[in-house]
Amino acid sequence: MTSVNDLIDNSKMLQLITERLDNTPKTKAINHLEMNHELIELILDLYNDDEDFPFEKMRKFSVEDILDYLQVTHQYYLSKKLPEIEQSLLHIFSKYGQSHQLLASLAIFFNDYKNKLVDHIRMEEKQLFPYIRKVIVASKVKTVCAGSLEIDPNFSIEKFISSHSPIEDELKEVSQIIKNYSSNEAIPLPYKIFLNQVELFELELRKHAIIEDHILVPMVIELEQKLKMPLRN
Repeated sequence: MTSVNDLIDNSKMLQLITERLDNTPKTKAINHLEMNHELIELILDLYNDDEDFPFEKMRKFSVEDILDYLQVTHQYYLSKKLPEIEQSLLHIFSKYGQSHQLLASLAIFFNDYKNKLVDHIRMEEKQLFPYIRKVIVASKVKTVCAGSLEIDPNFSIEKFISSHSPIEDELKEVSQIIKNYSSNEAIPLPYKIFLNQVELFELELRKHAIIEDHILVPMVIELEQKLKMPLRN
């Protein structure tokens, strides 16, 4: 079966990665990411193949580099990708709203999913990422230990991992609904466009989760462990 990766050539994949930098207000972090071609190349490799990806190569970059990329990606999802998918769904409604029962299922499911995803992103932006920023600062100041960090005592990387459900899996149901529908009749072009957007977004979220779970979190845990080590005179 053809995967969504097989349908995108390397230049399109690169555009998929770098357009988040073009659609985010310019900051020092954005300018740094734009200049960090090696990091972008590695992320491109991850998008092309995550099964044999050498995660250790990402360890040469700082936690701050990885965190900046993930935060830019969050803004990209909220300000561009989700509105684009919603716009496609609205277009389908305006054209087929009276004749296709599939729309009700799609609209309800995608709206519920969008709310879950936005809540998921907000949680990370409110709790996880600020916590990591404080760990980064503490790791640079030798006189500061983990116990002195002003963080939420009910939050930890371990708890985050245990509650970090693969939210991208739910998005598969949208494409499956359309594919089941297509077995009965040809899919109109707007549905095909919507299906393509959903599958690309599912790919996006999967790669995003891999960077978080397999690169960012282990690096932060390592920083936490160093902070807990007793200071030497």
